[in-house]
Amino acid sequence: MLKNPLLPLLCVLAFSCSGIDKLASMPGAESAFGPIRYSFGDEPAWSDPSLDDSSWPVLDTPTTLELRDSGGDGFFWLRTTVTIPAIDGEPVWLESGKIDCAFDMYAGGEYAGSRGGFPPQYYMHPQVVSVILIPASAIEGGVASLAFRCYYAGTQSSIPAFRLADAARVDIVMNVLPFFVTRVNIIIAILCMFMGFYFFAGFIARTSDKASLYYAISLFLVSCYFLDMGSERIMFGGLLQNAVARACLAASMAFTLLFFIKFFDAKGFKSATIFAIIDIGFFSTAYALFAGNDAAINLIFNLSLLPVFAIIVLVIIIVIKALRSGQKDALPILIGLGIGIGFAVHDILYQVLGIQPFAWLQGFTFFALNLSIFIAMSLRSSKMRVELDGYSKAVSEQRDKLSSLLNEAKRASDETSTIAGTLDDEVAALADAALHSAEGTRTIGESAEAQNRSLDTASAAINSLLSSIAAVKMELEAEAASIERMNKNNASLLAGLKTVGDTIDSTALFATSLDELTNSSRDAMSRLSSSMERVRVSSSEIRVVVDAVNDFADRTNLLAMNASIEAAHAGSAGRGFAVIANEIKQLAQANAERSKSIASIISGIEESVEDVVDVSAVVKKSLAGISEGAAKTRALVSEAARESSRQRESGMGIHDESRALASSAVKMMDEAARQSQLSEAVSSGMVELRASQKNVVESTSILVQRNSELASMSQALLGLASRARKAALDLVEAMGA
Repeated sequence: MLKNPLLPLLCVLAFSCSGIDKLASMPGAESAFGPIRYSFGDEPAWSDPSLDDSSWPVLDTPTTLELRDSGGDGFFWLRTTVTIPAIDGEPVWLESGKIDCAFDMYAGGEYAGSRGGFPPQYYMHPQVVSVILIPASAIEGGVASLAFRCYYAGTQSSIPAFRLADAARVDIVMNVLPFFVTRVNIIIAILCMFMGFYFFAGFIARTSDKASLYYAISLFLVSCYFLDMGSERIMFGGLLQNAVARACLAASMAFTLLFFIKFFDAKGFKSATIFAIIDIGFFSTAYALFAGNDAAINLIFNLSLLPVFAIIVLVIIIVIKALRSGQKDALPILIGLGIGIGFAVHDILYQVLGIQPFAWLQGFTFFALNLSIFIAMSLRSSKMRVELDGYSKAVSEQRDKLSSLLNEAKRASDETSTIAGTLDDEVAALADAALHSAEGTRTIGESAEAQNRSLDTASAAINSLLSSIAAVKMELEAEAASIERMNKNNASLLAGLKTVGDTIDSTALFATSLDELTNSSRDAMSRLSSSMERVRVSSSEIRVVVDAVNDFADRTNLLAMNASIEAAHAGSAGRGFAVIANEIKQLAQANAERSKSIASIISGIEESVEDVVDVSAVVKKSLAGISEGAAKTRALVSEAARESSRQRESGMGIHDESRALASSAVKMMDEAARQSQLSEAVSSGMVELRASQKNVVESTSILVQRNSELASMSQALLGLASRARKAALDLVEAMGA
């Protein structure tokens, strides 16, 4: 790469301004020509060297010939004479200079050569210098008569000064000048077209890259302009080709502006699009309307340079802003713009001075700009390629990671399927355990109902016993009062045997009733003992059921622990399962606590039953004593009836016996009071037993509800296991796909 990018610009400028177009000129090449006369019209006879043209106006070349008022159809003739330098047999050529009209040259009245073409195939190339050999046969006395039949499709034809050229000069004109004037433009056009296809292919590959599309269109359009600049012959339509080419130049610059805005992501794209549409539409229409007028085409071209320079200024601003914002690919474009502006200054100076340069450098201007853009886009493409390589490497690494993750996912899917199968078995076992628990709970409920009925029966018996004991107490109180009165009225008793006999009969009846009542109480106590025994047996059965519930709670807790472990192994897929396992664990703990509460209640029931049994034994023993006392009383009363005669005789003995009877009555009253207290204790125990039984029933109901919830959770757990197994299968199918 050149260390100084301005070096090519300086070389071309020096080459253009050095006067190379005058190298190898023959001595007196310009002064050898006589006056150049002209006439408008087209007469073949004007080629005759003997024609008197003294009345024709003289052109002071270089000049511009006005055709506007000629009244002709673009044809005019030029005539002159040329003095051929004395050169030993060397051929001499006419050098036309950069004349902008087509002509046929006649030397000595004979056709010698042409430049461009006449209608209907009109064409000319003002940048091309033509050389035509002056035949030796046309030279007479060192002088040749030259006539030019000219045609120009415009209003002003530029006529430069003719010159003579030798072989060395012809070599320069035929080889060096065409290269810089035509072939360079053809090369630039081909390069622009190549770059256009390159960036258009880039747009096809990535349609979102609008910048490449606009730049490709710009290159295609400017290549048309350079093809026109470099073509030595008209390819189509005469001046129409020139108009189309220059319209393509204006359109190319408009698309170049759109490219720069897109490429550097600058603001104002919408406004630039409107400007481009107006610019292209206006100048395309103008060129189409005046395609047959060369002067009008030149004027429109000069006017089109105003928006071109405006676009160049906007592009410079965009590039400078991009460079200041850190976009390094703007630097080559800025350098290219600098070089292009240098070439443009060269053409502007010559245009202002009205001088034809050795070569117009506008082609180099656009080529420098396009080349810098190509370099910038290539740099950006290289940068993007490097980034793409990095992305590709990252994608490859991610693909490897994804493959590893897929393998892990497949393994996790297999484990999930296994866990789901195990979960099905465990949930089935859990459901079966819940069913058994429900049956056990139902049994507990039935036992509790049976106990409740037994408690009702025992409560009724205790109430009867209390009533009986109250009656006995009342009778004993009455007997005590009677005995006391008998002691007080012992004399009266002795006096009134009949009264004593009646009293003895009443006592005998009472003793009989007391015996029967005592036997009835003893039977009631026996039934109470039997009921207490059944309560004890039921309590034992409840304890067995509670042990079964405790065992079920332990198994449920263990199952919940295993389910939590399996859910942890399943990862995120087992979170729902972990929640259900936790709920099952909490339910198992609640069941265990309820079971402990029931066991505690049963223990209290058993203790109360033991107390009742003990009290019943005491009561039974007391009743046995009462029964025995009643039997003795009946025997004594009977003996008293039989011995009434002896009682009359033994009043003192009766008095003593009455005292003994009073003492026994007091004891019986004490025993009756004690029986009443024991009965009340039994009744209180029965109330507590009823409350405990109520707690058992409530706990049983809660346990039944929990078992129902456990069964529902088991069904939900089965559904979750099915979903987990289906998800695992779907994952396997997705990985297989």
